[in-house]
Amino acid sequence: MEENKEVMNIEQAGSGGMLYGTEPQPQEELHGISAAYSTEMQAQPSELPQPIPVQQPIAPQQQPAPPFNPGWSGQPPQQGSYYQQGSGQPMNNPPMGFGPVQTPPPVQGAPVPRQKKRRTGLIAGVLCAAAVAIFIVVGVLLSKALFGGGGAKAQLAKGFANMAMETAAYRSAVAEDLGLASLNKMKAEHPVHTNMDLSFTDPNAAGSFNSMDIEIDAVSDYKKKMGEYAVSAGTYGIDMSIGNIVAADNTLYITVPIVFKDKIYSIDLSNLGKDFNNSAWSELLGEKLPEDYALTLFESPSTAANIKDAGTDSELYKIMSKHGRTITNAMTVEKLKGMKEEVTAHSGVRLTVDKEAYNKASQGMRDDILASDFYEEAKKGYQNIYGIRYGEDMDRIIEYMFDIRFEQDLLLDFYFDKKGRIINISTPEDVSVSGEYSGVDSVAVDIDFSGSERALDLIDGGVYLQAGEEIIFMGISRDAEITDEYYSEDLTFSIQRDDSDEEIVCWFTNLWGYEDHTFDLQMGLKAVDELIGFRADGSFVDIVKEKGCTVELDHAAVFSEEEDLLLMTGSITTEQTQNKIEVPENAENLLEMTSKDIQELFYDTLF
Repeated sequence: MEENKEVMNIEQAGSGGMLYGTEPQPQEELHGISAAYSTEMQAQPSELPQPIPVQQPIAPQQQPAPPFNPGWSGQPPQQGSYYQQGSGQPMNNPPMGFGPVQTPPPVQGAPVPRQKKRRTGLIAGVLCAAAVAIFIVVGVLLSKALFGGGGAKAQLAKGFANMAMETAAYRSAVAEDLGLASLNKMKAEHPVHTNMDLSFTDPNAAGSFNSMDIEIDAVSDYKKKMGEYAVSAGTYGIDMSIGNIVAADNTLYITVPIVFKDKIYSIDLSNLGKDFNNSAWSELLGEKLPEDYALTLFESPSTAANIKDAGTDSELYKIMSKHGRTITNAMTVEKLKGMKEEVTAHSGVRLTVDKEAYNKASQGMRDDILASDFYEEAKKGYQNIYGIRYGEDMDRIIEYMFDIRFEQDLLLDFYFDKKGRIINISTPEDVSVSGEYSGVDSVAVDIDFSGSERALDLIDGGVYLQAGEEIIFMGISRDAEITDEYYSEDLTFSIQRDDSDEEIVCWFTNLWGYEDHTFDLQMGLKAVDELIGFRADGSFVDIVKEKGCTVELDHAAVFSEEEDLLLMTGSITTEQTQNKIEVPENAENLLEMTSKDIQELFYDTLF
């Protein structure tokens, strides 16, 4: 790597201060640099950037968030400056969140750097890193030897069990408060009435008509696989019925008075591709659909109803279990004899994964997924929506995900506190890898879990990928808290090259009040100089467990970097009902219409 490479400074994008109105406070220095890049750079000391202490995230103060501000500028949580302009030296104002991360030295034992990879290679590298993490975790969790052993194995098993319990606490906090599980069960067993009444305003409209009201009144019966949906629109006190749709037996019955007058048309979605291709519509429009194109209505909304399909009987689970065992049989777990200086921990263990076993399992999983029935079905559905060529994109994504091959055994160190919680996961050295698509030469990991109540309350760190002279940092930052009064979360994912500001930042923040069931959330995606985001605040009212509830949307907006693009307000009510859905009679099949019928339809619509 070039000797004059600047120090890369990664900062948490979503700060706790945004939710709590706090300012970043000075942090206690941690000694040493990340174990992920602990080798010395081959250059003169005067030429090297000086190490900067890593900053830990700051726990928020115990106070509620400030009220929602509808005049918020639409900017994401503030990012820190990555470089001092013109000097090539890092800024002196220490940021909050990830803290300064040093540009790593040359990878230990890595191949000679190649030319910088194209963006496609970087995307492949990101997918590879995610797949490796999932694969290793699955291997660990499937290891019976790990959970049945003692010593280092038992310690690692306890650490993962603690993580699972903490994750369940976040997942269930709001769901239990609203009774979402019982609500989903009710939807699966009884007819449900849903009313969406929303107002949309364009704040940048030049004319007088800058707002519109949309109402969708629906009755859904998932058990009978039937539904009825009435749509109306209005503006400035003028309301108009747009149309009515009834769904039954995978067939849609459509009534649109302003287009079809008093006629009712039907369309069967079960063999849509074949029926469309044999219809006059295909000839008039000059379009063809895949012969096996089909749509299925009313998949069950209940997670419980899909456990069998997604659980141990699923084809994907069997594939993962099969190849996961190949990895676990080649894993060794041992006590760490030396502790890295910057981590204050009670103890640590090292997990070693044999490179040959991983490479064999990775290739086998890729081949089995591509040949599986569930993947073929998923690809058909994807092609039906986006077109045939997108099926090839899915194959390419699978190839990307399983592209990495380890050139040396993977070493992962786990550090624990006195409660047996995992507080750091890191690689003691850069791990040499290779890949046909990604061009990744090495991988390194360094992630801290430093929450006090729950270790996962504060997460700070990421994965480093080196491809030739280019280094990509995939960062994660999280600041969460659960009290008797509220639950808050501030989560940020970022992808950054070492020679630029963060290219991609995705963040989500939410504050949930248990006492009044209020929410205040923001989410956004920023890539290069483009930003799109959504914010909303409101509350859940009229909550009746296993019966229904209403979401009151007080303020909501879609925003860009500079301005609000669309404002929204309204309510969404869900409740159990006894309403019955009637299937219309004397409907005319759209796909059995002749060319003359279609021409008359368009003529009547226009005139």
